[in-house]
Amino acid sequence: MFSVSKISKLLSRSCNLYCRSLDKIHRRPFYLSPPISCYSVQVENRIDQKLLCIKWEDGQTTNYPHIYLRDNCPCPSCYNPQIRQRTISNAIYDDYINATIKTAHVDQEKDQIHVEWINDGQHTSSIFQLDWLKNCRFASQDEIHQPRINRSLWNSDTRNNLPQFDFNEVMNDRLQKYHWLRSILKHGIAVIENVLPNDIGQVRKLANKIAYLRPCCYGDEYRLESLGDATTIGYQTGTLALHCDLVYYSNIPGIVLLHSIKTVSHGGESLFSDGFRAAQLLKESHPQYFELLKKYPLQHQDIGRGTYDFHQMALHPVIREYHNGEIKQVCYGDHSRASMLQVPHDEVSTFYKALLQFLKYLYHPDNLIEIKIKPGSLIATDNHRVFHGRKAYVNTPDNRRLLESGLLDWEEATSYMRIVERDYNMNYLTPSL
Repeated sequence: MFSVSKISKLLSRSCNLYCRSLDKIHRRPFYLSPPISCYSVQVENRIDQKLLCIKWEDGQTTNYPHIYLRDNCPCPSCYNPQIRQRTISNAIYDDYINATIKTAHVDQEKDQIHVEWINDGQHTSSIFQLDWLKNCRFASQDEIHQPRINRSLWNSDTRNNLPQFDFNEVMNDRLQKYHWLRSILKHGIAVIENVLPNDIGQVRKLANKIAYLRPCCYGDEYRLESLGDATTIGYQTGTLALHCDLVYYSNIPGIVLLHSIKTVSHGGESLFSDGFRAAQLLKESHPQYFELLKKYPLQHQDIGRGTYDFHQMALHPVIREYHNGEIKQVCYGDHSRASMLQVPHDEVSTFYKALLQFLKYLYHPDNLIEIKIKPGSLIATDNHRVFHGRKAYVNTPDNRRLLESGLLDWEEATSYMRIVERDYNMNYLTPSL
């Protein structure tokens, strides 16, 4: 048995070392990028191909279609620098299909390219910063197929090396919050120690430092404890199968926060498994099964009463991928899985085999982390990736299990991360998920 207190600390490096360790540096929008000086470029305007070709000082050449440059003109009539949005009022009228650059020249002193447009009404010219153009270089085919996000898959050996943080440091230091969120994004799981064990409301305080708690049918902050009139299996004392939370919502929450307030002497150990690793193993060993779990969605539902009477229902495939084949999301819960199966009858048996093989990888002892969360510890998991469950436990009058839980959306968490990256001038932009 392993307690969270024995988990060693990771990610204690400085901000700069941490950022340099990232595998994939994403190009930043021009309004986030620090100016880069001393460019030495060559420009060729190919009118017949409607391409502006820039040869950079490193020898690489980028071809910018004229229509792309016209669409991204930064002049005040096209782009509002205060609100950082386009000012376009009619996308059909301003389609730019025939946009053509007449001439282009480089202003080496200001690191700009000036272009003149042919037959563009009163919009005769545009000025583009070279640092923006370099940041917006088009990806090659090899780059398109590179991982978008630096992920680290893990197995049971990781139980002694989970990322660990201190509650007060995370609450009071923006960089610590940033490292904590990036750890969840990279590893799918992170631990915060020294949370006030008997103080309800710490989950909300933490979430409010990032954005806000994501509300759901059980409220925006709820207690996980045994209830006599429980309307969901999570409020009972029996074994809780591995699952992702709220898969019966179309927009599944991104981060699960679990704060242990009280624990029991017998049972109640929490279980965690890396769904991305299970999906990757399935893709490598049974590619046909992997494709089936991508193709056909499962219906999940939850019926009961929380803060109101509800009947939630949503369809999700077990596995989702990005366009480059990188795993984007896994989604499954046995207890909320509905009976309706939208699979052709002649593929049902094979679909069940695919699902069973995925679950075998998920539940394999080599992939499971078992932790008895002690009071004062908070575990955060990527709900689009990491499955969590619980062993059965026994309550006594003076020994009851109680956790406080809350949810964050990845949209808000990654937004916070980008603001920190901007304010600390990091050469990294957290991508959209």
